[in-house]
Amino acid sequence: MRIAQVTGFLGSGKTSFLTKLAAELTERGYKVAVIVNDVGHINVDQKVMSSHGLNVKEVSGGCICCEVQGTFTTTIVNIHISYRPDIVLVEPSGVAIPWGLKQAVAEASKNSGLEITHSPIVTFVDCTALEEQMIFVGRLISTQIREADAVMINKVDMCTPEEIRKCADIVERIDENAKIMYGSASTGQGVKEMADLMISGVSQRYDEAMEEGLFKEQYGGRQ
Repeated sequence: MRIAQVTGFLGSGKTSFLTKLAAELTERGYKVAVIVNDVGHINVDQKVMSSHGLNVKEVSGGCICCEVQGTFTTTIVNIHISYRPDIVLVEPSGVAIPWGLKQAVAEASKNSGLEITHSPIVTFVDCTALEEQMIFVGRLISTQIREADAVMINKVDMCTPEEIRKCADIVERIDENAKIMYGSASTGQGVKEMADLMISGVSQRYDEAMEEGLFKEQYGGRQ
């Protein structure tokens, strides 16, 4: 079973794009499940996904990367037993970081005995707002970008070529090796490219020593 994580700050357009992505994967013959996580009281994401006929499991109670790993593990096992998906798309809350979810997936794999493959982690950034967001939540977004395997510059249909280039420059300054994609849920741009990545690409398994080392290198230790 593959786990494909789609992360990104609040409002980056993950849910709308994820709906298109899941539909694309389903059309290609893959059995897809979706796990959404919302820190709010009303999970609009789940309603949106369910309305498109997708098998959705809500993980509530906070960010799955740091508060409800046990629930996430149970969710993964239950989905595997009841649905047997080829790919599980996971959308954490907008304040989650990829490192945390990788740890949660590692726990799910260890505790259940399931053989789980990590598809590349994709971090979404909002092309219409990234420059301003970097002023207020730059550290969080930088972490989401550094710990991803690819970055989707989203909502490009709403931006000029100059604005798109400026957004890409910000991403490249944070991670010069980042694979950059360009997308729009409205036009469908980038959906097929991301589906290809989720099907055939692989992200490294969670390794606590390696991840801790990277964290300390970037931030000098945990807060």
